[in-house]
Amino acid sequence: MIEQLRGWLKGSIINKWIGILTLCYTIQSLLEVLGWSLNIPFEQGILNLFGLKNELSWKIHSLFTYGLIHNGFFHFIFNILTLYFSAQILQTFWRPNQVIHLFIFGIISGGIHFMTGTMLIGDSGIVVGASAGVFALLFAATRYSPNMPVYIFGFFRIPLWIISSGLLLLSIAGLNGSNSGGEWAHIGGGILGLLLAKRPDFLYNLNFSVISIFKTKSKIYIDRNPPENMNDRAKHLNMILDKIGKVGYEKLNAKEKIFLKKYSEK
Repeated sequence: MIEQLRGWLKGSIINKWIGILTLCYTIQSLLEVLGWSLNIPFEQGILNLFGLKNELSWKIHSLFTYGLIHNGFFHFIFNILTLYFSAQILQTFWRPNQVIHLFIFGIISGGIHFMTGTMLIGDSGIVVGASAGVFALLFAATRYSPNMPVYIFGFFRIPLWIISSGLLLLSIAGLNGSNSGGEWAHIGGGILGLLLAKRPDFLYNLNFSVISIFKTKSKIYIDRNPPENMNDRAKHLNMILDKIGKVGYEKLNAKEKIFLKKYSEK
């Protein structure tokens, strides 16, 4: 069991991040239970240290660390499941490190939107959870495969874009509710995912700079006949993913896009 878990964690950087979030939630839960038992305010201490507050005294590290703690089991499990689901879709088009870079930047973008939005309306509060990063992945995946079928309870077939649109509408409607800070973060992560969905080259080796937006990209050609066996198809896919990572999806030629589409449908 332990060896299988280790093998799964080593299989992908995405799996490692799921492991990191699970470990953080486990430690958080144990400390909270210990605090309740001993009447020690561990829970408040965790929020003060890692949560993101929209106050002048906010800590710079909390712009990211707020995504490592969660408000309850259902909050945690929803984020983990949606992270895994969205990451699997994006891995068809991106490298795993690009998926995780978007996840991290989505958390930061959500934090910035939380602080900006709540300060503008004069609201105070604190936000926790990786939902903004998860929304970034979900909306990027939706832009790539909007009509991908999702089966609710194993029976109801719904296109991915309807689910994403529903979550977005819920977040917008919740801006006047008790969790307005969290909704601002969701929207901020989702916006970033939509913007970067077709430009993963910004996320290649953390190449996320204004200069890279206007820099002329060198052309990369993949001039070969369609692969005939499984090993050749895997190599061809890796070459296409490398090209996407360096110059973006839009720079693929028609044959490469067709191959990628057929590969993702298998």
